Amino acid sequence: AADQVIPYLIDNRNGRIYHTLLVSAPQGGKTTLLRDIIRQLSDGIPGLGFPGINVGVVDERSEIAGCYAGKPQKAVGRRTDVLDRCPKAEGMLMLLRSMSPRVVATDEIGRREDAAAIEDLLNAGVTVISTVHGSSLIDIEQRPVIRDLMGQKIFERLILLGRSQGVGTIEAIVDGRSGRTLM
Repeated sequence: AADQVIPYLIDNRNGRIYHTLLVSAPQGGKTTLLRDIIRQLSDGIPGLGFPGINVGVVDERSEIAGCYAGKPQKAVGRRTDVLDRCPKAEGMLMLLRSMSPRVVATDEIGRREDAAAIEDLLNAGVTVISTVHGSSLIDIEQRPVIRDLMGQKIFERLILLGRSQGVGTIEAIVDGRSGRTLM
């Protein structure tokens, strides 16, 4: 699911991952795409010469990894630590303090606590990849917390999903800092 977007998420010059926000309406494929991004970053991408990295996942509603008895039932990668059924903001900070992730991923940000935790991750040099419900960039900027994060230009990549060719169609990839459409 992530093959088409992965090259846009990696800064090949220094192997850094761009802070990324996946945007779509409910049931638009955000979580599926997020899960595969996590898996690929964790396991590594030989075709891009990208080694696997430590990824932390806060899976508040057990939708990303689908844990059962503490074990992910969905493929999230061998270097991925999952905090299942843990509140997002609290989980992001727990991962930061105890698991040494290079990337923290979570689903459906939107609360003030989420934004504060994201800022803590950024200050520690950890990349954030998350999702948000919305049908467009204009739509998500109507939400105060997301508008604040967008105004700070925290997200370097914005991936817009739609249904023009079926659920999960990648409609655009936008540089979150310049506003330039990359795909």
